[in-house]
Amino acid sequence: MSGNQFIPNIKQASGGEEMSQPAPVTKEDNMGTSLLRATQYAVVALFGFLAVFFTPGLWASLGFDKVFLAVGLAAVAVIIGSLLMLRRVRMQTVLPLSWMLFWGAVAAALVSGLLSGDRQDALRGSVMEPQTVAFLAVMAVLMTVPLFLQRSKIMSIKALVFFGITATLLLVYNLVRLLFGAAFLPFDSFGVVTVSPIGGFNDLAIFAALMVLIGLVTLGQLPLKKWLQLIVAGVIAISLVVLAAVNFFNIWIIVGFFGLLMLIYLLSRDTLFGSEETAFSSKSSQILVGTTAVVCIVSALFVSAGDYVGGKMNALTGANYVEVRPSVEATIDIARAVYSEDALLGIGPNRFTDAWRVHKDRSINETIFWDTDFNAGSGFVPTLFVNLGLLGSILLIASHLLFLFLGYKMLLRSTNQDPYWYYFGAASFTAATFLWVMSYIYVPGAAILLLTALFTGFTFVAAGSLLPNMVRTIPLAANRRSGFFMMATVIVIITVSVATLFSVGKQYMAEARFTKAQLTAETLPEFEQVALSSFGLYSDDRFISARAQIELANLNSLLAIAEPTQEDQQRFLETAQRAIAFAEEAVKEDPTNPDHHTVLAGVYSNLALAGIDGAQAKAEESLARAQALEPLNPGYRLIAAQIAARIGDLERARAEIASALELKRNFTDALYLSAQLDINEGNTEAAIATTRSIITLEPNNPTRYFQLGVLLSANNSLEEAARAYQAALSLDPQYANARYLLALTLLNLNQPALALDHLKLVQQTNVENQELANLIQQVEAGDFEIPVNPGFTAPVTETSPSEGVENPVTTDRDLDTDLVTPVNTISTSGEGSEEASLPDFEAANETETDPTE
Repeated sequence: MSGNQFIPNIKQASGGEEMSQPAPVTKEDNMGTSLLRATQYAVVALFGFLAVFFTPGLWASLGFDKVFLAVGLAAVAVIIGSLLMLRRVRMQTVLPLSWMLFWGAVAAALVSGLLSGDRQDALRGSVMEPQTVAFLAVMAVLMTVPLFLQRSKIMSIKALVFFGITATLLLVYNLVRLLFGAAFLPFDSFGVVTVSPIGGFNDLAIFAALMVLIGLVTLGQLPLKKWLQLIVAGVIAISLVVLAAVNFFNIWIIVGFFGLLMLIYLLSRDTLFGSEETAFSSKSSQILVGTTAVVCIVSALFVSAGDYVGGKMNALTGANYVEVRPSVEATIDIARAVYSEDALLGIGPNRFTDAWRVHKDRSINETIFWDTDFNAGSGFVPTLFVNLGLLGSILLIASHLLFLFLGYKMLLRSTNQDPYWYYFGAASFTAATFLWVMSYIYVPGAAILLLTALFTGFTFVAAGSLLPNMVRTIPLAANRRSGFFMMATVIVIITVSVATLFSVGKQYMAEARFTKAQLTAETLPEFEQVALSSFGLYSDDRFISARAQIELANLNSLLAIAEPTQEDQQRFLETAQRAIAFAEEAVKEDPTNPDHHTVLAGVYSNLALAGIDGAQAKAEESLARAQALEPLNPGYRLIAAQIAARIGDLERARAEIASALELKRNFTDALYLSAQLDINEGNTEAAIATTRSIITLEPNNPTRYFQLGVLLSANNSLEEAARAYQAALSLDPQYANARYLLALTLLNLNQPALALDHLKLVQQTNVENQELANLIQQVEAGDFEIPVNPGFTAPVTETSPSEGVENPVTTDRDLDTDLVTPVNTISTSGEGSEEASLPDFEAANETETDPTE
């Protein structure tokens, strides 16, 4: 081997390049050669572009962008490959049992989805979410199409080089954004540094770790020129910096273990393993050993002191990111509950959220995650255990175990000594194994999972060369009858591929247009038209539900008119009819979504307020259906209490409030409504006494101090009310409603400067609250009007974990439950934290009176 070549003696080692995916290509068959090349280039393009591809704006979601690219290029490869089969009488390929079992898991997912009761969410979802049957099928296809690269060293080299170039560009791009901020080349898509073309912040960490592992394997296996070795080492260094910024604890353990294992091997291979010293090993030892040692040291540093070092990195980059997931124990509890109902098929693909709503632990209601609908469990594979039941889970685990056995045979028992294919197999198997391991302990995004499938397929490609006994010859057109059958098969494959691409394209356009209209539509009619046309392209219940919510908002506006004209009354009835029609259509499209039933209940409650006979009963019926789908959510009890209060049924309202507080003792909205009912009934003094008694039993419950503050304010005991709000904030500095009402109390006490500080802190979590913004402007101008009692709903929105259709749940608040666990190491250095400070009210209002007295 010459250390001066990138891939030394490739052709001599294998006897020349042999394009044998669908059989050896003869020199005369130029058309067959062209078809094979086109298919291979489609695979190379998919592998290279997948990590960096996105559409500006990300209207259909970044994950859907990746899926659409994968479906498009895979369809091209399949169509051209099927045409290539018409040029062959036989083909040679590998058919690993691991690959077959994964396809079996996809089939099990399809059966589970068809029987789940919510077929659309299970089969395709809104944006082809990773838990859907369609996404799992795309993964299976991406494991298959790399087989067109079998025995083609040149094309496999091009795939690796192309991937290496785009991966390096991606890492450099994210490193620059970490250093210079999110304003650097956002491309109208990445407004924060925690989102990148590969996905979320933790997806970026997985990708960076992947590049570290591939880089170490490359340095250890290939006799590269020194400048190429330095480039690979540089990519590893950039990856380590990115990993440090994200600070994903489990990744540090895996990277550190792999680096330590490799370092021990490098230091002992000449003695313990009897390896002969070669020109390559001696020349590369300094860079290789040095790089591996750095990986080990940095990993050990973050494993042992990740909280402190991570805090320093947060201060340097300004990226303070903590993603949370249901814990392993919580996920097991959900699986156990689902299996008690249907152990064989589970709850259905892409329906973990439904399982969480029904079976979550009740104690989570006392935390900020009480209303968070987690879309996945502790990991992607554990989530599939819940979704697919025992049948799909066993097939998936068996597929992974056999994949590990294939890697063992390929790397440790292979008789083929081809150095390039051994490197290709080692790199692909290492990458695929790492990514599959991550899918057990985390929920990667679409791009990472699709790369997992591609690397798995590349491992199969390497196995075809390193394990010749695995290669099977499949006859295609041995006679005229089989020839006609092959033609029919090709026609079916092409038809299905084109139809699939067209259908996915329609779904993509529908989601992109709808999301864009939500943000850019200037008028409601314009948005409604887009929602209608999007529903025509793809029948997503979100489109109809959005129209129902718009009509419900119009209904509320009309109901608020003090003296409606006959025209207003007619508009009210027409709006109500449209709202009911849209809400019922949304319920029909997805009867398992409690939000649709809640919207319908809201429509009927407005009709009940307008005096329509039977509307109240229908509102209660719809709300009961929503409660049945999410029995542990106290929000539905609160809605029932608000509906009862508005129609004057105060006894029913108090009963519903009591039920809500049984589910969540620290439910601010329920306590606020209870205080308003006491105030309206003239029971303020008695309610104050009762609340003070409860505080003696629950001294660490900030919501009870909040309730006391509301009652004291209504009783005109402003200084006592301010101290009650202050007590609530001392227990929970991010308590937005307590801070807002404290600010109003300070305005009444003629302390506008201190009140303004509080209002600005509240605005950080209520950016879209126009009334709050107007009040701040008035206070700044010195001419303000203090808002009066806003009614039965709390005045501002409390901070809650961020979530979305496809996004992970993140929070900047302390976790006070074992039911969810942080993915990232939480910094304890205090640097980089944006926790709001509490202005010193006590200095301005010195008193020894306890707010509970």
